[in-house]
Amino acid sequence: MTFKQIGYNLIKTILLCFLLSSCQTPKYSKVDNFSQNKNILPEVQYSLSENFNPNDINCIAIGKIKDNSNVNEYKSLDKVSLIRHAIYGHLSPKNYQDIELHKVAFVMKSSNTNQLILKNLDCDALLEGTITEFKNDFYVAYSSTNVGLSLFLKDKNNKVLWKASHTATSRAGSIPFSPIGLATGLFSASSNTEEEVAYQMIDTVVRRVLKTLPETTNVQNKNQLKHAAIPKTNGNTIPPKQVNKKQKSPSVLFASGQYGQVIDLINTSLKSNSDNHKLIFLKGRSQLMLNQYEKAASTFLDALAIKIYSDYLNGLGYAYSKLKQSDKALAAYNKAISINNKNSYAYFNSGLLLENKGNKKRAADYFYSAGTSSLLNKDFLKANNSHDALQRLSKGESVILEKSDKLGSLIKELTDDKDNDFKIIKVNTKGDKNG
Repeated sequence: MTFKQIGYNLIKTILLCFLLSSCQTPKYSKVDNFSQNKNILPEVQYSLSENFNPNDINCIAIGKIKDNSNVNEYKSLDKVSLIRHAIYGHLSPKNYQDIELHKVAFVMKSSNTNQLILKNLDCDALLEGTITEFKNDFYVAYSSTNVGLSLFLKDKNNKVLWKASHTATSRAGSIPFSPIGLATGLFSASSNTEEEVAYQMIDTVVRRVLKTLPETTNVQNKNQLKHAAIPKTNGNTIPPKQVNKKQKSPSVLFASGQYGQVIDLINTSLKSNSDNHKLIFLKGRSQLMLNQYEKAASTFLDALAIKIYSDYLNGLGYAYSKLKQSDKALAAYNKAISINNKNSYAYFNSGLLLENKGNKKRAADYFYSAGTSSLLNKDFLKANNSHDALQRLSKGESVILEKSDKLGSLIKELTDDKDNDFKIIKVNTKGDKNG
């Protein structure tokens, strides 16, 4: 065999290894010490504290994510925000109650320790981490996009309960977006293939890392009521890539947890545009975040006086529930449902209130409607919450158990994690403008 043939076979072998590594289901390894070695085949390393009992943790907040990647790579992407939003989406199947990201941002501004953050959020554990790499390597025959992430969960005593690390690599192949990743709305079609593959790797690395986090089975009504998210309007989430942090619009300020400034800015705007019901609704949502429930209820009524809209009724129902006026809250939610019969928010919150009143069968009907409408809306967080509630109510209730099993099957069918499913896509190398 000639030297040229040996070199040719060596190149083929190397390329085959890279192709195989992009197709392989990752190996999940429980370890005592994390290895920094680069493996040809993908591996997710994780560790668990001996004293970690998932059922002792009701709520998890997503804290600070550090970016240790090269600042010159993917300058157009807000890497930290993209990772945090992906974590928020993929945490939902684990059944923990979560805190909205903008609320965490608001509390973190005035709390300088993890213990104080958790106290002010009334939450049990903080999920933090580091982006270890975020880069695109170009070779002769292929391009490799790598996104590395290390996450750890700390309790109120700052003790690490769980830790996991992984680097998702596209190499010659790319794993499609998971259903949850697509549902976040953050990974919309990009103007270039390189960014699109980066989005896929964000989704993949977060999904794989969180797969090793044990889920809780202790989902209680009181905790779902306490941590119920405030209402929102379809399309009001600003993808991190589009956020201009210097911009001072009400929606951008709200996303960064600056609720007082939002209210001040909206009050000024309403002096010349008093019928802007969308701004009035955002003002009410800001008041909810500041626990100004009576003011929020009044603000939502102002918005409803201009336009009868189901989202505004959701806000009114939420404010009434926080004021312990459950009958008024249920009336507002039912009116919202009459306007929009796929209003998963109103169904779910009504179910919580009815369950709290002891009306289990009616609550189960609402939870099932919340779950099915959530799936239609691709809101997998609400679908999982609804299924948790049905499971809780199904003990000794065959009809409710049937609903729970049916919803669980639908969720599994639509969100099944096929980690070895992938597709080959063409990635342009530098200098190749013809695709």
